[in-house]
This record gives sequence, C-alpha cells and structure tokens, in this order.
Amino acid sequence: MRAPVLAAVLALVCQGALAQSVITLQDSGEDGRYTIDASVNGVGVRTYYTDENWFVSMSTTTYLFLYENGYIHDNDVKGLTTLKLPDGSSSKCASFVIRKLKVGDHILVTNLPAFVVKKQTVPLLICASAFSSLGDVTREGDRIVIGDLGPDVAVSDVIDPVDSLRLAAQVFIEAEEYDKAVGCLASLRDRGALNMLTEYQYAVILNLLGRDEENIGVSLDWLASNEGKSLTMDYWIHNGLGSSYARTGDNLKAAEYLEKAVDDYYRLYNTSEKSVKAGNFHDDNLGATLYRLGRLYAAEGKVRPAERYCSLSAGCGYQPAIDFCKQYKIKY
Repeated sequence: MRAPVLAAVLALVCQGALAQSVITLQDSGEDGRYTIDASVNGVGVRTYYTDENWFVSMSTTTYLFLYENGYIHDNDVKGLTTLKLPDGSSSKCASFVIRKLKVGDHILVTNLPAFVVKKQTVPLLICASAFSSLGDVTREGDRIVIGDLGPDVAVSDVIDPVDSLRLAAQVFIEAEEYDKAVGCLASLRDRGALNMLTEYQYAVILNLLGRDEENIGVSLDWLASNEGKSLTMDYWIHNGLGSSYARTGDNLKAAEYLEKAVDDYYRLYNTSEKSVKAGNFHDDNLGATLYRLGRLYAAEGKVRPAERYCSLSAGCGYQPAIDFCKQYKIKY
C-alpha cells in the first residue's frame, strides 16, 4: 500500500455550519509538548499535537485497548504499509481508519486515516495537516484556528474483514500477545484465508505456546503446500515439528523432523556435516538442533547417532554439547 499524502487523501467531515473553530492547546509539562482534548470513536484518548508535517498515529498499546474493547472494528482496519518516521528510519506500520475523532467541542472528523507505530510512546499524535481539509489552519499561541470550513468529503471504502484479521494478528504478534494472535490466525484458517506466511506464523506460534497437537496438524498442512519454497521457513517448521513430537513423547518422529531441519540449515548456509565436524562452521541455532537430536537418540538407546549429533553440536561451538561430550568422553 502506498503511503498516503495527507492533503490528498484525508477524508474529513465537519459537523455544523461554523465559520470558524478553535482548538485549545494545553501544556503537557513534557518538554514543551502540547495536548488537546480529543476522543476516538467516543472514547477519550490522551492526544498530543505537533505543528510538524506528520500524520495521525497511535501507539500499539492504545490501539490494542481500543480494538479489544470494541472501539476499533475489524472493518476499520486497512492493512500494513511502510512509513518513514521523523528520525529518518522506516517502519512497517498498521493502517486503520478512525471513524469519529472529536476535538474540543465543535469539530468532528470522520473516516480519518491513521497508523499504529510500534515505537511510539504517546497514545495519539495529531498534526496540523490533519485539519487542513476543514479549512485554513493557523496557530495563534495556544490556539489552533480553523477558518473557511470546507465541504464534506466522501466516506472511504469498506475494508475486507480478512485483511483486518491479518492486521490484528500482526499487531498482536508485535506486541507479543501470542494467544490473541493465535485466535486471529485460527479465524483466518476457518475462513480458508491463511496464506503461506500467515500459516507459517500460526505454526511457529503454536509451537512457541506448546500447543503440540494443533502445531503438528497446521505444520503438516503447511509442508504439504509449501515445502521447498523457502529454506528458512522449512527449517523453522521442521524444527517446530521436532519440538512438538518430542513433547508428545514420540522421540523417533521428533528426530526425523529435526534431521530435516539440520539438512535445511546446511543448505541455507551452504555448509555441510563435514565442515561442521572440522570446526569450520560455528552457529548456536544449528548447534542447539544437533544437540537435541543427540539427546533424543540417547533417550532411545541409539548410541552411535547420539554420539554423532552431540559431537557435531560441539563442533558448532554449542557449549552444552561441549560440556556433554567432555563428561562422556565423546570426541568432537
């Protein structure tokens, strides 16, 4: 989605036939920052104002509160876009529409595009250009004066609920609210709307939460459609299946998928067992997977593969495997 140019796309509607409206700025006591009285979809939100040419943005915490309590609806959500932030960096941001933003006593702005910025510390940030479609905006000390109020503007398009679920899942993932992310992804799966990436995210989070039977089902479905398309994704799906099977007590099935994960990793980083054995490739992720493989085979009484994978893990520089090999006098 292209980043919108505010002056061209803000859909603002003014309530009433006022010739002029005034917004009073209040000193927040925070390094000259000003706040204004505002509410989002009927809920009062601490709102900061800036004269800079910026856009309407909301913190993740505020967005999640409004979304979870029903003040932001699924069809308010647009999707994801990349924005350039004031510090010069770029960030992937969620895009949504504020249905009603009331500022002060007189101005009602509707269908206002806004963005969820993860690193933002203030609940809601509004800039002068957000009001430019209402009329001429001037700053007079602690007042913003809007004159020559313009005509109403058309309402924006309705948003697909599938897009809103994908966005909600992404916001929950970024906020590390994994149970809630799983709920959104499960709804997408019920709709048959999981794509390669979202189904991968679903499987990874299910493994992270230890929901093994669900993870095994989702992961096997993902592999049936997508195996071989991305070595990185293959590695994490195979690795997750290994973890889930191990937790269910099926050590040999777990070993089968962890061996596939090891092969993915070798190909991903253009290395080999021979190179690892020679101590030419040090990597903790690979080392951890190799060590788990060794321990699984040890639990099954399979000494030779157990020693093989533990020694390879030690060759990766993985310290627990090094300690294990020293304790049991395994060469590496």
